[in-house]
Amino acid sequence: MSFSLFASSNHQIEDQDREQLLQTTRQLLTQIQALSSRIAAVNEISNSINRSLNLEEILQILSKQAKWLLDFQHCSVCLKNDDSTFRLITLFGSQIACQDCLICEKKPISFVLKTGQSQLNPPDSSDTFLSAYPSKIILPLARDDQVIGSLNFATSQPSAYSQEDLRIGYLLAVQLASAIRNARCFQEMKKLLAEMNVLYSSLERERRKSDQLLLNILPEPIAHELKETGKVKPVYYDCATVLFTDFKDFTQIAEQLSPEALVQELDYCFSFFDLVSEVYNLEKIKTIGDSYMAVSGIPVAKSTHAIDTVMAALQIQTFIHWRQIEKRHKNEPYWQIRIGIHSGSLLAGVIGRNKFTYDVWGDTVNTASRMESSAIPGTINISQATFDQVKDFFECDYRGKIAAKNKGEIDMYQVKRLKRDFATDSLGLVPNGKFNAIYSRISSLAV
Repeated sequence: MSFSLFASSNHQIEDQDREQLLQTTRQLLTQIQALSSRIAAVNEISNSINRSLNLEEILQILSKQAKWLLDFQHCSVCLKNDDSTFRLITLFGSQIACQDCLICEKKPISFVLKTGQSQLNPPDSSDTFLSAYPSKIILPLARDDQVIGSLNFATSQPSAYSQEDLRIGYLLAVQLASAIRNARCFQEMKKLLAEMNVLYSSLERERRKSDQLLLNILPEPIAHELKETGKVKPVYYDCATVLFTDFKDFTQIAEQLSPEALVQELDYCFSFFDLVSEVYNLEKIKTIGDSYMAVSGIPVAKSTHAIDTVMAALQIQTFIHWRQIEKRHKNEPYWQIRIGIHSGSLLAGVIGRNKFTYDVWGDTVNTASRMESSAIPGTINISQATFDQVKDFFECDYRGKIAAKNKGEIDMYQVKRLKRDFATDSLGLVPNGKFNAIYSRISSLAV
């Protein structure tokens, strides 16, 4: 009988232990499920804040989505500025209030910032904005072994936060620190990119200026070759046309002008010559005193080089003629112009290292110079070689064999105007459609 009672008593104890174990297991499962839910929520918050690279948006997301994890009445972050001061950002739902403050002199946030250790419900706080809250969690925001700020939660409910809440808060702080670092890196990258864009724009402006200055000195293909290779190979041309101009009585008239007036008048004339050279695709080589030199058929060879040069010479001759008339009306002296043209082979290239000069060499250049010096003032004097290429288009008078310095006697021709069949005006300066059609066919021929 006694054995039966003992057995019954043991069964009751076992049932009680089993029930208690079952309740404990259920409680643990509930806690695990709750913790799993909170960890899952932390992951969702992490995904949300890491999708943004805007600090304000990151903090707005945190304040909204972390509310149910840590039922706070106050949520803020304290971030370290570049100058080692601190900025307190208090989060009110979707609104963010910012202010600069000397957090480093206050506790317990200063403790967290200095040590990188979390604080759970510190008993005494001299931080004005936290002193009214008995329950608080202060977590370091640390990346790469550096504390960049703190994440602060607080509520007026006593003993509201536990060690588990501290661990959840720590997980949030780790993810927030990573998101803040990414946002700051992005802002630094944007700033650097903006600075690079400004620098690039400045360099691009300077490059364009440099290129323009180079193009003012050298032909575009030559300038490109010089930039690409650092040097320019001399090029031989089978046939090109060289033009020289010079002013008669320049020295005597120059003595009657002030230096400023003389330079201004030369600039006025040569600027027009430059414009004509550009229109007719002549390459200006240089000016020496009152002499102007240009070449057609370089640096790109073409079959119309002689025609283009004579057309340009007619425009220059007419310009100086009308300038003489203007000066005569003012009773001011003015010079006459001599223009000489010759066609033939030559060598072109760049000389100099610091101050580049595109120049041409050969007997063709010397002969063109003799054409200019042998010209009657006010006229265009061309050689036999040039005449042979332009005789079908221009009226020319044969001058005979003229003695030229170091050249002996040379056949020379004086260009008068475009032939009447090819001109639209009485002066023979403007070509008509018939001229343009023939000119187009010639220009299309291979050189």
